[in-house]
Amino acid sequence: MHWLQEAPDQKAIVRQYCSTPKGPVYVAGAREVLAEEIQPYSLEQEQWVPIGPSALPDDAVRDISTALVRAERPLIITGYSGRDHRTPELLIALADLIPGIRVHDTGGSDMCFPFSHIASEGFRLSFDECTRDTDMIFLLDCDVPWIPSRNPPPKNAKIYHVDCDPLNQQIPVSFFPAHGRWKADSFTALRQLVNYIGDDASLKEILRDPKYAARRNARHEVHKARLANIASQPRLGDQEALDAHNVGSLLKTSLPDSTTFVVEAVTAAQILSDQLQPSRPGSWINCGGTGIGWSNGAALGVKMAQADLEKGERRQQSLVCHIVGDGSFMCAAPSSALWVASKYRIPILTIVLNNGGWKAPRNSTELVYPTGLSTSASDDEINVSFRPTPNYAALAEAAAGSEVGWGNTSANTEVWIKGMRARTVGDLKAALQHANSRVVKEKKGMLIEVLMEA
Repeated sequence: MHWLQEAPDQKAIVRQYCSTPKGPVYVAGAREVLAEEIQPYSLEQEQWVPIGPSALPDDAVRDISTALVRAERPLIITGYSGRDHRTPELLIALADLIPGIRVHDTGGSDMCFPFSHIASEGFRLSFDECTRDTDMIFLLDCDVPWIPSRNPPPKNAKIYHVDCDPLNQQIPVSFFPAHGRWKADSFTALRQLVNYIGDDASLKEILRDPKYAARRNARHEVHKARLANIASQPRLGDQEALDAHNVGSLLKTSLPDSTTFVVEAVTAAQILSDQLQPSRPGSWINCGGTGIGWSNGAALGVKMAQADLEKGERRQQSLVCHIVGDGSFMCAAPSSALWVASKYRIPILTIVLNNGGWKAPRNSTELVYPTGLSTSASDDEINVSFRPTPNYAALAEAAAGSEVGWGNTSANTEVWIKGMRARTVGDLKAALQHANSRVVKEKKGMLIEVLMEA
């Protein structure tokens, strides 16, 4: 069996996902070698530190800073710069230095810029029209800033790109124009830009122009109106059916502010971001790559890592809330992940958004063929329906070893993972109240299956 399943190039499993020098290492070895007896040895870890971050050259710092300050409608587009939790603070500092600047997230991988800041344009998957209304774009750790056939920037816009891999070498076809590209660490580059703008007398003189104060006031009004519009979307009556808007709103108001959200909601992710409005570094974790089914195990890893960190810092354990679409949940061996959580006592709250199937393939097909047959076909006809859907709440209790029949109540407290279903706003409110007691206080697992409108 070992010979039959031998992979010719096991290292490729990890290599294709690592575009920077710093990343995971996959070690493969024959069992005979691994079973050899050797003399004990040790490594001087001080001699094997990671490669240090690369910085921007001086002329790049000058050019980018000057372009950002002189632009009438500057736009920063980011994607995963927030994976370094120090970076959002510097991005805030840069936005504060240049009133009227906007920051747009097209990756949704991390909390790159706080939703609460007036410069925030929020998270949209490369489709937002803000890319059309700009004369200067600064790309920062961003793979797909816009869709060339849908929302390209004006041809006269100045574009600068700073990235750990500005050539997108792992993407077969990538052709986004830029007047300058630099391979640099985002935190280091932002610190250089903030320091340069703060110290350069000529740029500081330009920023004293009253138009910048007017731009700040205008952004404040735009942001205020945007928040008001988002707040108006959820239908919060107890008998209302559940959708991404009211689910996100209830999660935000019901769970502790210290909650970390691990999100694989696919078609609902952008609306959830609007409602959750992540503003704390590390509070939103998504996957920037393709494929589905990563989050069932990843959420457990996030909780384990956080528990170690909080224990070392003698802090109270915070909640990890795993939000996952039913299609993604099905693709990640859910019973195995739930059993692992139960076996090793890893307490997380899982929210399964059950809309009856895969919606992303339908959306993608209609983007390519907007008048095609799929627009009038049913989910069953294009094979994206899960109906009749599994009972994920019952699955959670079964995977945790429950010997009692599932009943969709807060009873049966002996089972380590509790499963509940919610069809209405009132149901979800009650389930989240129980989750606060069970997961946050008792340190036990819970899964809430949200039965959403299709």
